[in-house]
Amino acid sequence: MAAITPSSVTRESIGSVTMLICPFAGTADDGDTYASGLPNVVGFWANGTDDPTQGAEGIDVSESSGTFTFNLGEDNRAFTLYILARI
Repeated sequence: MAAITPSSVTRESIGSVTMLICPFAGTADDGDTYASGLPNVVGFWANGTDDPTQGAEGIDVSESSGTFTFNLGEDNRAFTLYILARI
């Protein structure tokens, strides 16, 4: 488990919330975390952006107090995290 950071963060306004688009390089492993510092997260999801090699392509993400924990079906995944927050 390690703390990871996205290669960039793009902000898009969606009415009363902001969507943050956070791509992560192909080095993310199961149990890695991202501390976003966002206090008002209202939704989030992650999509894989690489080709899985082990047949375990699942990406699950949980959030607690603005910190996201990634549960990946295999190591060295690339993915994009989408966050909806009131900023």
